[in-house]
Amino acid sequence: MSTVEIERIEPHITIIRLNRPERLNALSFELVTDLHDALDTVGNDPQTKVVILTGAGRGFCAGLDLKDWGTPPEAGQHPHRNAGTDAQTYMSNLTVHMRNTPQVIIAAINGAAFGGGLALACAADIRIASSAARLCSAFIRTGLSGTDIGITYLLPRLIGNARAFDLILSGRDIDAAEALQMGLVSQVAPAAHLDERVLAYARVLAGHTRSGLFSTKDVLWHNIEAPSLQSALALEIRNQNSMQHAPDVKEHMDAYRRRTTGADT
Repeated sequence: MSTVEIERIEPHITIIRLNRPERLNALSFELVTDLHDALDTVGNDPQTKVVILTGAGRGFCAGLDLKDWGTPPEAGQHPHRNAGTDAQTYMSNLTVHMRNTPQVIIAAINGAAFGGGLALACAADIRIASSAARLCSAFIRTGLSGTDIGITYLLPRLIGNARAFDLILSGRDIDAAEALQMGLVSQVAPAAHLDERVLAYARVLAGHTRSGLFSTKDVLWHNIEAPSLQSALALEIRNQNSMQHAPDVKEHMDAYRRRTTGADT
């Protein structure tokens, strides 16, 4: 049985569910491989606009499975494990893979998001947490450094340097309310209503054009690193000009114009 499930729940919304509930969906190399495969599958699906990433059972992802992390594929045995990619890079590149997946990814944090689980949540485009969730940059607790799976890049950009340094260096865990106060998550839902809250939000996004969503995600991530306002504007302007010619955008704009002006043509 796969450690990652893919489920199309509506025409434009797909769930990727980490499926090791007995281990709180802790990362093994089997799960890493299955998650790479799942991201490839949805990334190549022209119908999916929004992906919901969540965990089966009580946890989102408890980080690396320290009891049994398994064995990575040999170089050349998997598309994301080439000759220049070691095991650590193979796992860490999940965050890059999420960034490069064109669909908007919502992390539905249904429980513990520790270590690599927190990194996966941070690599998502949107984070919505259950009131029962707990989050922790746990890497430093292992005796190794607190620098793993992209957390030192992702977390400071989400919550600022001071708060990120606190969480990464201390290894302390926080509840959903503190995560919301920090800006680490956008919303907190009662545990029993997380799925419906996330689905309602996903439907809003899925109501936009595919071209609009995909291009906006791409520009947002690029402009986080833009060296100046002028550089950011140049990318936005080029993006808007090119979007005008996308068939789904033209169709949507024509319909929007008819609705707002009452015009028949």
